[in-house]
Formats: sequence, C-alpha cells, structure tokens
Amino acid sequence: MFGISRLLPTSSSPVGTPAPTVRHKGNRRRDCWWEPIYDPSFVLAPTPYDWDVQRDAGPHRRFVPASSLAARIKPGDTLEIRGVSFRECDFQGVFEGDPIIMFERCSFTACDLAYSTWRRCHFKDCVFDGCSISLATFESCELRGCSWSNMGISSRIELSRTFISNPGALIGASVSGRDPRRQTWEHRMNQWFRLRGTRAHLLRTVMLSHATTGDEHTYYDTVRLHELQRSTARVAQDAYKIVFGPGLKRLSSVPAMLLHSFNYAILRSLGALNGWGESAGRPFMALLACWVLFGFLYGHVRFSSQVDAPFQKSFDLTFLVGYGNQVTSTDFALTIVQDLHVLIAIVIYSVFFATVISKLSRAR
Repeated sequence: MFGISRLLPTSSSPVGTPAPTVRHKGNRRRDCWWEPIYDPSFVLAPTPYDWDVQRDAGPHRRFVPASSLAARIKPGDTLEIRGVSFRECDFQGVFEGDPIIMFERCSFTACDLAYSTWRRCHFKDCVFDGCSISLATFESCELRGCSWSNMGISSRIELSRTFISNPGALIGASVSGRDPRRQTWEHRMNQWFRLRGTRAHLLRTVMLSHATTGDEHTYYDTVRLHELQRSTARVAQDAYKIVFGPGLKRLSSVPAMLLHSFNYAILRSLGALNGWGESAGRPFMALLACWVLFGFLYGHVRFSSQVDAPFQKSFDLTFLVGYGNQVTSTDFALTIVQDLHVLIAIVIYSVFFATVISKLSRAR
C-alpha cells in the first residue's frame, strides 16, 4: 500500500530555502483586464514560495513554483495538503503526484493557475474564490465537492481524464471583466455574449473528459449543461448582432435568433424526456401515460363518431400499429385529437428507442 505524507499548517518550523532558479513568466495580472485576478498595481513577493506550510497558514502574494513542491514528494507516498490558504498566488510549472497530491479543505483566493499543469492531483472540498484557471492543464485529476465563485475561464483550458463533480457550479461562477478604458454598452454586451461562448467551449472539454472518467450521472448532466449552454451562446450572439451588428446582419439575425430559441426549447423538452440520454425508463413511462390519457379521452369525451374500443384505439395510435382513416372527415374534433395523439406518440416513441439503442450499442 502507498504511504501518506502530510503538509499541515502549524507554527513551529523554520523558514525553508526557496528555489532560486525558477522564474515567473507572464504579466497576466497587469494585462488581462477580463480576468478576476486583474490588478495592474499587484506586486508578488521577490522570492518563490518554498511550500513550507508548517510555519504559517499559507502563502500570500507569492509565486508558487512546482519545482519546490516536487522536492517534498516522496515516491510512492500520497502527499496530503490540508487546510492551507493560498491568497493571491501565481501557480506555475508541472505539479505531479507520485502517486497523487491531495489538496483537502484548502482555499484559493485570487490565485492565477495559468501556465500550470496538474497531474494526478486531487482537490477535495476546496474553495476557489476570484481565481483564474485559464491556460491551465489538468491530467488525471479530480475536483470533488469544490465550491466556486467569481472564476476566470477560457477556451484554452485543457482537461484529460479529469473529473469535476459539479461542472454546473463552475460554469455558473465564471465571469468576464470589462476593459476599464471602454465603458460603452457595445463593449459590455460583447463581453456578455463572448462569456457564454467560452462557457460552451469549456463544457465541451469537460464533457469529453467525463466520457472516459467519473460516474454516469455527472456525465449526462455535463451533456445537458453543454447542449443548453451552446444554444444559449447562439441566442446571445444573435442578440448582440441585432443591437450592434451592421445593417444586413441585424436583419438576418432576427430569424436566426428565433430559430436558435426554438432549438433551445426543443432541447429543453426532449432532453428532460430521457434525462439527456441517461434514462430509458422516462420515455417508456411517458408512452404508457400517453396511452392511458388518450384512452380516457376517447372513452369519455363525446365526439360525433362514437369510439367503441377507446383503449384499443389509443394503443394502436400510441404504438403506431393501427393509424389510418379511423374516423370520417366530418368529425373534425376527433380528427384533431387523433392527429395530436399521433404526433405526441411519434416524439416519445422516437426518443424511447433512440435512448435504448444508444445505451445498448455505444461505448461511452
């Protein structure tokens, strides 16, 4: 079995020796005004952090390189880092566990994870507030039970065999700032719709990562989030073009927005019908409900033409085995109910069999 080594915050150890050869790269806090970490006056401490968390509760305004942590890892031992507070720190380098690095109940406040790679690192019940994970890479990692607020994201986040237990919370916490030099409504709306596109892109990356790791429920929930966010991003872009686009694009964006809104409504309704691919039982129960409901209508509503076997008629139409000219053209009310019955049955029937076939024949 693997051993466990721990880095716990106390107040008894002396100051360690920093790694003098590691240099901080980039000026994201000065230049990236759309990120929550943006602060042109921000200054890091002159020496890199040495990962000696035993002398205090955690680093503040420090450059946190991976090399100094690697020196504390014992091959074959799980390194546990518990209850440490990282405030306004820049993480850079390759943080790689051997076998894993476990961050448990740690807090990350206004931290920048750009240019960092995390391999076999697990984050459990951690708090991320005002941080940016743009340009970060996660390989064979887990982020379980973490809370997110005021997060910076980008389409260049890389995830491989990484599991996030609550991707909806991460996406909901993502923000995009505005250029302080541009205070126009056009700029505000531009940032608004671009953030929704970035969310859809990141959710696709999360969905592909969840296809090979994690539980089924979270995978299908990620599918739901991605499909709805993609439609929302298209509607938001159409709205931006209607207000601020050039002449012809404004006109063409109106029908496009209506079409994308209709597509969103279809996804909402049909996705709920089968749990976004997770449940074959839901559409099957919907078929049974359709049969019973219309059987009741045929038997209790007075039409011009009497229905002798209402539940048999409902069965034939629900399962598409007996549809035809079952009523004279003069009975308009029964014709409308019958046609509506068939349309509803076709939708439910198609979703049911598509879900069953998908579950039985695919490799996730």
